[in-house]
Amino acid sequence: MLALLMPGRIEIVEPFTSVKSFDEDSTPDGIELFLKAVNPLDNPGLMIAGAVRVELFEFIKASADQKGTRLEHWNVELTNEKQQKKYWNQLTQMYEFRLGIDPAKVPQADEYVIVVTYTTPLGEYLTDNFVIPFRLSGTVRNGA
Repeated sequence: MLALLMPGRIEIVEPFTSVKSFDEDSTPDGIELFLKAVNPLDNPGLMIAGAVRVELFEFIKASADQKGTRLEHWNVELTNEKQQKKYWNQLTQMYEFRLGIDPAKVPQADEYVIVVTYTTPLGEYLTDNFVIPFRLSGTVRNGA
């Protein structure tokens, strides 16, 4: 019975996840990541407890494994009330993570791969990935 209440998968919400500027200038300096958990009955909007690891990789075109070199990573704990309130959006029923990036440390590219791994309190792992386009003012960076 407990398994029906636990997440069966996590999903990066692709239409909303994007590279952004958090200080409203024209230089993107982070990723706004939207994540939802879905139970085995396909009901979204679950809150989760545990650890979330987000990794940013170079994108390799025409490859079975599109992940290249890992460029950045973030560890987010969702183990107490303060952390839950910080990341959970009651309206959207999703987690929202604002992940800062130092643009000087990330090589310029048109696309990157994001991998999210959620570790449950029971030690189980759920993962999802997304090829995220890097867009600046409505066009892909580097004029491509």
